[in-house]
Amino acid sequence: MNDIRDIKRTINQDIVKKIFSNKANAVAFLELYDGYERRALIKQSSNELFSEIVKIWNYNDAKDKIRHIFKSLPKFQNGLNGEENIAILLEEWRTLGLGKLNWPFSQGQFDSFVQTLNTENNTRSEKDEKVKLAAVKYRRIKELNTERNDFLETLVFLKNDNIIPTLSHIRGVDFFIDGVSYDQKVSRSPTNEFKRDFGEHWKTTAIEHPEKVAEYLYKYQDEGRFGANPRLLIVYLDEDISPIRIQQIIENTNLVTPFTISFDFNHKVIGLKTYRTEAFVILLHN
Repeated sequence: MNDIRDIKRTINQDIVKKIFSNKANAVAFLELYDGYERRALIKQSSNELFSEIVKIWNYNDAKDKIRHIFKSLPKFQNGLNGEENIAILLEEWRTLGLGKLNWPFSQGQFDSFVQTLNTENNTRSEKDEKVKLAAVKYRRIKELNTERNDFLETLVFLKNDNIIPTLSHIRGVDFFIDGVSYDQKVSRSPTNEFKRDFGEHWKTTAIEHPEKVAEYLYKYQDEGRFGANPRLLIVYLDEDISPIRIQQIIENTNLVTPFTISFDFNHKVIGLKTYRTEAFVILLHN
């Protein structure tokens, strides 16, 4: 199993840093315990505060306090306004005439993107304009994905009391579900390969076998974003699904028992390697 942190069993300063992210959140947490005064806490360094949290850590007690703090943060408030924020970003995308909503290049592949552009039979100015457009699309998709993730994360958080969220945007970890770390990933499709392999019955297959969707998303992920850590996978099976329908689906989702997923990944340098991990799957469909 790859990179599973179980904070019910053990905690260390590195994990505490991932949960709290900064000094302000650590101070807010410790203030909720008797015997800690704000004036004394703010004089300490972040590492000293994180170390103190490790010393007093009790999972059940900490869970309630962290959830309380999360509800006061911009990340949570932004998630509550997610539906409106997403609509604004999509309208701006259309107004700017940016075309189809897809990545102009893969993460870590900008150099290859530019090299391909340089082989085209266009003027240097035309090539420059393509780079500018690609950069704008890349930035805006990143922003849109953050808004979508916050919206969905907030819905999942409100539905499930067994979740401890990280208090800021941290790469690789969004939640601790029953103490185990999970990275939330939102996909607009169960992959083209899934649709190809299961043909006209791909949607029925996905709904009946969500663990298969997880396997394909791990197996065919972009190498620039590769990870085999436990994930909460939220997958769109329909494009035109309404926010109300999304809320209904998440309301009926209980994150209790994850799927065990085994998958092969063909790395460009080291070749084929087999991984084993865990995943929850939420399928969004009409």
